[in-house]
This record gives sequence, structure tokens and C-alpha cells, in this order.
Amino acid sequence: MPGKSTLKIINAVSGLICIMLISTVTSEAQKVPISFDNYHGYTATVSYLKKVNNAYPGITELMQIGESTMQRPLYVLVISNMNKGTTLDRHIRLRNKRKENIQNVPEMKIHQGKPGHFISGSTHGNEYTGTEVCLYIIDKLVSGYGNNAEITGLIDSVAFYICPVINPDGLYNSVDRGIAQRSNSMLKDDDEDGKINEDGPDDINGDGFITRFRYKDDKGRYIIDDIDPRLMVRIGRNDTTDKQRYSVIYEDIDNDGDGKRGEDRESGIDLNRNYPEGWWKDNGFAGGSGDYPLSAPETHAIAEFFTNYRNILMAQFYHTSGGFTFRPMGTAPHPSLDQKDVAVYDFIMGKKYLEIIGEDVPESWKNPGNIDKYKKELAPGDADKYSKARGYILPRGWRVSYNEKSDKRYSYGMATDWLYAQYGIYSITTELWNPEADIPGIKIDENGNHRLSTMRAVLKYQDDTYDGELFIDWQPFKHPELGEGEIGGWKPPVTRNNALPGNVLENVCEKHWKFELFRAGLLPSIRISDIKTSIIYTGNGNEASAEKNKGEFIIKEGKGKGKGKYNIIAIEARVENTGALATNLAKGEDLPGNRQDVVWLIPEDKDAKFIEGKPATSIGSLAGRQKIPGVKTKPSMKKLKWIIATEKNSPVRIVVSSLKGGTVVKEITIK
Repeated sequence: MPGKSTLKIINAVSGLICIMLISTVTSEAQKVPISFDNYHGYTATVSYLKKVNNAYPGITELMQIGESTMQRPLYVLVISNMNKGTTLDRHIRLRNKRKENIQNVPEMKIHQGKPGHFISGSTHGNEYTGTEVCLYIIDKLVSGYGNNAEITGLIDSVAFYICPVINPDGLYNSVDRGIAQRSNSMLKDDDEDGKINEDGPDDINGDGFITRFRYKDDKGRYIIDDIDPRLMVRIGRNDTTDKQRYSVIYEDIDNDGDGKRGEDRESGIDLNRNYPEGWWKDNGFAGGSGDYPLSAPETHAIAEFFTNYRNILMAQFYHTSGGFTFRPMGTAPHPSLDQKDVAVYDFIMGKKYLEIIGEDVPESWKNPGNIDKYKKELAPGDADKYSKARGYILPRGWRVSYNEKSDKRYSYGMATDWLYAQYGIYSITTELWNPEADIPGIKIDENGNHRLSTMRAVLKYQDDTYDGELFIDWQPFKHPELGEGEIGGWKPPVTRNNALPGNVLENVCEKHWKFELFRAGLLPSIRISDIKTSIIYTGNGNEASAEKNKGEFIIKEGKGKGKGKYNIIAIEARVENTGALATNLAKGEDLPGNRQDVVWLIPEDKDAKFIEGKPATSIGSLAGRQKIPGVKTKPSMKKLKWIIATEKNSPVRIVVSSLKGGTVVKEITIK
């Protein structure tokens, strides 16, 4: 960690913190240096994305996929070798084109012919650790290309789609302005002029920071911590206490006379409750956030993006905090997932994730062959029925948001459930930042309230490591409306629910970079091999046909003259998936918009006739090479054979198109 002498706090004109540390994340491979000594916020993130796109034109594309509520651009950075790969529309003509002067379907981008991996941050604007992890991953990928064999191979064969900011307005206010904002807009249109976010909290003491104001209030929900009086402890609505109660709000005054100030002002849409899956309640009333699913411009843009890029098989949504990962489902119970998908999530991804974050792996995941034994051990206990059916209780670090004990859904309209259930994607939500695991050597008192003890430990850590510069001690202040009180708290944008900047933040980033690198390595990889061709008949200029009899072809020559010398050619090939996972989830190929893998044989001779086999052959979904515990998988290989009649020994192309496994092509010269 940075020493006390190497850290300075500069109070910028904007009122934001800029933490300057000597150590930076740079290397000779970096064309665009980046440091994680401070949070980037929206403005600096967009600047970085543009610089990376300019510096790495061969392996990046910066796409604007929409706009926020306040018309800020929403960006996705694509990282993939733009000079390698192919797409189906480069080989198969678009059928039923529209009339002249009417825009037709645009050509596919080269990365749409590769399996896709989506990574995102800041769905909630005040959870910006996720944005930092996205930027860290971008840096690792682009600077590693050409310098690291594993990274180079992935960028050549995979498409990374990284959206560091899903909620531009929330992130802009939270970091660039220092006013924490979770939803997509902070304020209502109180004066009905058609605008929102017109006014935020006010820096009423003029110190350059918007922190908190605490004041005595007999109906307040906070008390001062006995051990560290800088901390405010929230109490339950119906709790009783002999201690002095306080109310705690942002520094603010009631500018428009509506009686509201501070924390009461935020009233936008929760973007992680605005997706279609499970948005409605069982009684038909609204359950999710917003007037209807995808009513927010940000989620609408994300939905349109995923609709256009169906090649995506992996997705990650970074949130804070807790230091664990949610896999589906939260809106439905365990049986809504296929057994195979559960096995991939838990035995493969979950096991690796726990190893990376340093938590114990369940014994059943280490020894899945003994799952029946673990089921018997759980049967007489008080574990919930879903854990008993699986044979294990999900660990702290890898869990579902569905409440399996009370058998109730967690919430409505969540992104992870939507992508899994409707798009067939291995989607997850990671809650970043666990001080116990992410701050080396931190000491937390296990007696009493664990959350409060953690808050004390983090505050003590910043005292020792950052000279206490991240927290403003409470100072007396007379509020113009509320009277006597005190102003203080964490200096924005630093908060206790985001990883502390500097080496602590880098530690969080490194762990999750390793996990996403692992997940990218699980993606399918299609190959065409063992190609064999043979001329089984050479015609004499007469028309010829072939019939199959007991496995043998009988050639019949006609009496009329053909156009030329017909050859009848046999072509065999082997199509296989050499990647770890299958080209679809268990039921992925049956979802609307998804499909089976297809193999095309395309003769250059347009008059060629198919005697055996078809121009396009659906082959289902190819399984991967990874053994899935407890699941009987489909074959990872398919053999195909065609017999065609052609006038010329012109080239023939085999094109394999897997929606989520990629498109590959082999050209064959007939000899």
C-alpha cells in the first residue's frame, strides 16, 4: 500500500478528490497508461475509451449503443481482432431483400462471427467499483495483445463487449459531481418544465465537498457508535433506545419549497429492476421499477444491443458490495434452471471463483462423483428443499438471490435472470468489494455486530494508510433550516461501499480480471477437420444421375447431351467444438432468436446438384470438451457427407455457423 509520505489529497475546483499515488499501473506494452489511484467517473471513463480505440484500431471498436436519460452517450468497447474471422452473410446471400432505396439489413461486423463475452459496470451509479474493474480488464486485454499468448489467442477468436457504464447519469453525479446516485435520475420534475436532475444536494458549509449533516431528532433512525463516534449506526424503525437519536442527510437545503432535502430526493428508475424477465407480479401488477419493462432509455439500449449481438454466451454485471457472485435465478426457484446449466455454473464457474477469492469450495464440488452421498447427508437436516435436491448448500461467495429458505423471489426484472432465461446466456452478477478479503491484514472484531465492526476497521485502515484524508471529522454547523448539527463523513466520491482507491482497488480488479479471463477460456471454439474429397464418377458429356442402392451409388447416364463433362464428387468433413463449453445452454437453441448450429456446403459452380446431403444441415448444438459432472452431454463432433454433381472441379466451401460458437469456413479444391 502507498506510504503516508507518498499520498496527497488535492481539493480540485470541482470539489472532487484526486488521490495521487506514486505507484501506477503502467508497462511498456501500454499505449494508453491508466492508474487506479482515483475513480474515473463518467467523463474520464469516456476519455479513456476513446483513447484506447484510437491507440488500438486493429483490435477495438467503440460503439455508441444509446443515450442516457440526460442524453449522455452509452458506450460499448469491442475488443477483438478485426482482421480475423468471418460471418455467415459473407458466404450466404441475404434472402428477400427490401426494395430499392430502402435500407436493408446491414452487413454483420466481423466480431459477430465469434463467441461473445459481455462485461459491464455501474448499473447503479453509486457502485462504480465495477467501472474500474471494466477499465482494468480493458487495459489487460489491449496491452496483453501480442505480448501474452493466451490473451492474444482469445482476442483473435473471441469478441469482448465491455460496457463500463450502463448508468451514465448516475455515475456522473456520483463521481464527477460527488453526489451519490443509484438510479438513472436523481430528482423529479417538481416544477413540471420537462427536466430532471435540476438540483442536487448543496455544499452548505462551502468546504468543496458534499458530505452528510447529522442533527438531533427524537424520531431519527441513527445513533452514534459507542466505539468510534465518527460512525452513525442505523436502527430499526420499531427499535427503542435510551441513546440520543439523530437524522442523517446529505448536505442540502430545500430549494423549491417542497419540504424535501437530502436523501429523499432520488426518485429515478432502478435499472436492475427494469428488465422483462419476472418484471410482473403474479397478480398481474407491476413488480419491477419503471412504468413498464425497458422503459428506461439505458435498459432499452442494452436490450437492443443484446438483440443485435446474439453471439454473446457470457455476461457479467458488476455491482457493489459484499464480495460474492449471484448466478440465476432471483425471480424464480431452482427448478427453473436446467440441471446441466446448474452444473456448469456451480461445479465449473463457481468452484473457480471461490478459489480466486480465497473461500472454501464445497466438498461436493470437489468430488461431484459422490453427489448422492452428500444428498443423503443433507436429507435429515434443516436445509431447504432446493439444497437437498442439489446435494449442497450454496456457499456465501457463490449464491442465488432467490430466497430458498422462505421460497420467495428476491426481486423483479433483473438483468441476470433476463439474459439467462430469454437469451440463453451464462449471465452472472458480481457484488464487488469485501473489506475482509480485499484489504490485506485488516482486523475485524468478531464480537458483536459484524457489519459495524467492518465499518470501524475500514475507517481505522484509512486513518493508518491514507493519513485519515478520506474522511472529514464531524464539525459543528448551523443548518439554515434544521438548526444546530454537525457536518462530516467520507469525502466523495470515496464511500464505504466502494473499494478504497489505490492498491486496494487494484487488488479487487486483479481478482475479477482473473475470473473473467477464465470464463472467456470456457467459450466454444469451432473447427473443421478431416476433409476428404473423391471423384466417384467422371461423365462423358451426357447428362448423369446417381441413385443409392445398398450403400453404393449407381451412376446412370442419359441419352441427351449435357452442358459439359459432369463429375460426381463425394465430400466428407468433421465439424467439432474444441472449446470447453457447448455452443448453447441446455435449452438455448430452442429460445426465440437462437438456433441450432448449421453447416453449409457452397459449391462455386452454381449449377451443381446435391445427390446426397443438403446445402444447409442443422446439427443441433455441439457439446464442449469440458466434462460436466452428473450430466450426459451431446457429442462435441459431427461427421458430414455430401455427394454433388458438378460440371467443373471448382472450389467448394464448407461454412459452419454457430450463433454463439462462431462462424468458420474452409475452402476445398477438388482434385
